[in-house]
Amino acid sequence: MNDPGGEGEEGHPLLHQRVRDIASGGEGVLTAVVHERHGDRLLRITHVRPATGVAWTTAADNVRPAPEAPARASP
Repeated sequence: MNDPGGEGEEGHPLLHQRVRDIASGGEGVLTAVVHERHGDRLLRITHVRPATGVAWTTAADNVRPAPEAPARASP
């Protein structure tokens, strides 16, 4: 786990990059990773914003780099 910053946010190697949430299969840009206390547990929660639609959160362990789109053939 990376050390949190001033607001409980942490740096993440995929921050501001396109990622895939393996739990939902959704893809978007990783905008933040925060530490949230739930009872006696401290969880790492990521915020993912898709190109269109509503952003969502997921556990930090669910985030992977998004696969690159295949190159399109020229007509």
